[in-house]
Amino acid sequence: MTADPTMPRADRLHELDALLVARITAIIAEELAERRAQLARISPESTVLVDDLAAFLGGGKLLRPRFCFWGGVAALGREPSAEEIDALARMGAAIELVQAAALLHDDVIDHSAVRRGRPAQHVKAQHDHEAAGLAGSAQDFGVAVAIVLGDLALSWAEQMAAGTTGPQAVLAAGRAEFEALRTEVMAGQHLDILHQAGGFDSAPDAEQAALSVIRWKTVPYTVLRPVRAGAALMGADGTALETLSGWAIEVGTAFQLRDDLLSVIGDQDETGKPIGGDILEGKRTVLLARTRSAADEAGGALLDRVVGDDAADETSIQAVHALMVATGAVASVADDVRRRAARGQELLEDAEELGALGREGLAALAAQATDVTSLPA
Repeated sequence: MTADPTMPRADRLHELDALLVARITAIIAEELAERRAQLARISPESTVLVDDLAAFLGGGKLLRPRFCFWGGVAALGREPSAEEIDALARMGAAIELVQAAALLHDDVIDHSAVRRGRPAQHVKAQHDHEAAGLAGSAQDFGVAVAIVLGDLALSWAEQMAAGTTGPQAVLAAGRAEFEALRTEVMAGQHLDILHQAGGFDSAPDAEQAALSVIRWKTVPYTVLRPVRAGAALMGADGTALETLSGWAIEVGTAFQLRDDLLSVIGDQDETGKPIGGDILEGKRTVLLARTRSAADEAGGALLDRVVGDDAADETSIQAVHALMVATGAVASVADDVRRRAARGQELLEDAEELGALGREGLAALAAQATDVTSLPA
């Protein structure tokens, strides 16, 4: 693909990103249309699964496919061809379906009622059951449908990734990254569940346990494996992959630490999730660990009373928020986000083995994923 040499670099980044989004959107639409036809042959009722998945995917930011794409561009060291864009878009679309599967199941595990400003899938299915006057427990029905839809999304992600084309050696390398992504995120999810239950005994303390959950649940499927998969598909060597790994661990960790902040002090309209959700769920985050470590006896009692109580009122949630600020936990986590983001940027700037265009694309994504300037103190 030939670029206009007079076009400003920022405009070219935007144009390539728009091409990627259009291609991912088309691939997902084509794949879901095929799946809908397949399910229609089973029963007309089965087609609702495709419709629900399509609706669930709507509004996603495609952050993970974008990391995949710009990792590939960085490895290429030049503009990608139409065929290369297609390969990166197809792998990115597969990763987006893994993301959907993880969110569908995560909302069930965490009892989250809202996703992207809409009812979570299990809640939506529960409402459908109630509206249709079906027999049995509407809540159990909603959970079961969400689990089935997550399983389908994961299965279809595998099939979608298998359709990626290119030289056999790079396809094998890209698929290895995709396979590692799926294993690591599931292992990380298990660690998260175990940590919530107080059973993550090999971690030295609560903060290190929370960081290990981030390292294996969030980092692999948000940044590390997507960026490595894209780079591997474009023929990256070991040095480039290791550089991208170091960068991805910093950025992916910063991303999750920021997300933990957003859950308690963010803008609900922007996050699409109720503020205070982590407090109600009793999520064992780095932010909570630091708050508890710095709290006095009264603060500890407040945390014991409110955190994990899904019936806690707004006043109690705000009191925990105020404690998180007063102990310095919010400021320290925000500082960690900034420090890790800066370290990631340094790694990119020093990575001469990666192309300038791709590095700029990755830097722009990292800035978006780790920005804490808009958060209240």
